[in-house]
Amino acid sequence: MDVNESWEGFAQRMQRLNPLFELGRGMEVGELKPHIQTILMHVLLTIFYRELNDDDSRRKSDIKHMVEDTIKQMKLLADDKQVERITSGLLYQGKEEYSKPFEALYYDEIRQSWETQVFRYVTMDELYTNLEIGGSIVYKLTDVSQEMIFMSREMAEEFSITIEQLYSMQLIKNGNFSKATRNLDHLISRVNRLMATEFAFQKEMINNPKILLIEEERQRVDNRVEIEMQFEEEKNHFRTITSMIEKTKRRNEEDDYIQKELILLHEKIGHTRQLHDRFAKLVIQNISYEIKLKAENPSLFWETSLVSFREHIYENGFMKDGVKSFDTIEKVLSSLFSPKNEFILPLDWIWGEQEFDEKQVTEVVIEEEPEESSTLLRVTNWGSVVKAWSYVFQHLQTHREFSFTDLKTMPLEVQDLWFEESESIDLWMMFDKKPLKVQVLHRKVETLSDEREILLYKLMEEYPQFQTFEGLKIFTMFDHRAEPHHWYQMKMTPFKICIQEDK
Repeated sequence: MDVNESWEGFAQRMQRLNPLFELGRGMEVGELKPHIQTILMHVLLTIFYRELNDDDSRRKSDIKHMVEDTIKQMKLLADDKQVERITSGLLYQGKEEYSKPFEALYYDEIRQSWETQVFRYVTMDELYTNLEIGGSIVYKLTDVSQEMIFMSREMAEEFSITIEQLYSMQLIKNGNFSKATRNLDHLISRVNRLMATEFAFQKEMINNPKILLIEEERQRVDNRVEIEMQFEEEKNHFRTITSMIEKTKRRNEEDDYIQKELILLHEKIGHTRQLHDRFAKLVIQNISYEIKLKAENPSLFWETSLVSFREHIYENGFMKDGVKSFDTIEKVLSSLFSPKNEFILPLDWIWGEQEFDEKQVTEVVIEEEPEESSTLLRVTNWGSVVKAWSYVFQHLQTHREFSFTDLKTMPLEVQDLWFEESESIDLWMMFDKKPLKVQVLHRKVETLSDEREILLYKLMEEYPQFQTFEGLKIFTMFDHRAEPHHWYQMKMTPFKICIQEDK
């Protein structure tokens, strides 16, 4: 191999890499120093997305907020001085009054000398900045920063279809037709990968419907309308791009070079549109098949069952995905065959079989127990349970539905009520058994066998405004848009409790 090949284009390579090497370098930010490049890269991405979406919230004060939000999201701590230093360190080098650009040395293999590269990460966006009327500078990314983002994109492949479309529009708007054509290759690649994933999911869904229980995030029945709206928005973007190409063709009828570029771009966008339409049809087809599966096999999706080692761990785990090391198998099997079984039956399981009301407890306490007996009786503190659930039914009165995600928006002291009594959460799971028609008024509490009815009876007794629920139907719906709720050691099914008028 010719040794000179290693020098070919060396200066250009270094000029692409220097901005990455220099990002955040030399900043005195204390304990944040190891994280500074990651923070700044996310801020650049935030500016990039806002620029694509024609959002002019890109002033220095906005960038400062981006820095603060990024640091908070990364679970780091920073004071105002550090935030200000990071913000100014992205805009210029050194002191603010000089507003110096950044500099870095690189070796020019042709001149065989060291040269100085001068660059900035952000620059003034003339389209949105109105200095003549006293406005602040609105910043946009320089070509250097955009190059950094696209270098990282090739590795991360993180951009959505919509973002790729918006970027193509901006390239066309700026007259970068060949770059817009190349960018559509990224979009085609992304759609192809998504289609391959969707085909694989369809095949597995047909062969094994239980995959819908395992891959909860793929269940999209409830938000089908949103998905269709998203596809329609993407179709509109394609129409806009086509319209922009046609208008540009008419404006540049005399320029043969531009006409050739636009013809290539038009062909590429046509191919991309066809691929996108096929992908949209496939997703909607899979959602329809999902609905059909649930209609034909309802018990598969609403019956709750105990975890089966054979089904959940062996078949859906080991057989499907395999294991990386024998240690994993040993860890699973050791708990089954170890002479020391660390699992102890929770007392709640036993107490659940023996409920006592306050009157019975009083009688038991009066009786003298032998000193050696230390048995404690499990008593449901209905006052605490009713208080916890009162917030649920207040929400139901207003919104006609309630999910655990709604609980997360309530004050912490309200959330804490749910951990005072285990029955509060047990009752949540009971509401998923079957629909309940509320008929508890004018009945005696001892005639109520369903604990949901006991809860409603005590709620109406404590809060008369809840008597409006009498005669209504309470039922549950799976909330497929929500992740399962993890509360300490519990994984809560993301369903919603809903109210329906009796017809």
